[in-house]
This record gives sequence, structure tokens and C-alpha cells, in this order.
Amino acid sequence: MSSMESLAQLEVLCEKLYNSRDSAERAHAESTLKCFSENSDYISQCQYILDNASTPYALMLASTSLVKQVSDRSLSLQLRLDIRNVSFPTT
Repeated sequence: MSSMESLAQLEVLCEKLYNSRDSAERAHAESTLKCFSENSDYISQCQYILDNASTPYALMLASTSLVKQVSDRSLSLQLRLDIRNVSFPTT
């Protein structure tokens, strides 16, 4: 599977997370996507999403996940500085 296919699937999950009226569907999306805000291994994927996503829902997921990650005091100073230096796309 290409990264663009993966990104498209992620964008669909993000839309379900933020828009679905089905609570089970929303809960599934939330549990699938929580790794982005809880696991520092996903920081580079957040940057990829910010650089390549086309939906506001995916951009919201990536940006809020990075904010949560940088607020986590267990991250090393260097990692927090790296996150701080992430370039956000301009609209």
C-alpha cells in the first residue's frame, strides 16, 4: 500500500472521528488514531500528514497530536524542540 493510499484511509478515519453521528464508528476511529497523540514514534507521521493531507480533519488530528506530544513532559528536550520547529502549512 502506498503512503498516499494510507493517507487517504487516515483522512477517512479522521472525518469519522470528527463528524460521525454513529458513536461506535467515532469510538473506533478515536481508538485507532490515539497513537498519534500518545506515541512519540508517530511524530514524523504527523509531520507527513501536515505536509500532504488535503482534509482539515487530518490536519486537525496532526496538529492537536503534536500539541499533546510537545506538552508531554516525558519527551526529551531535543524531541520537543524538533516538534516546535515543525512547519505548519499556510492556507
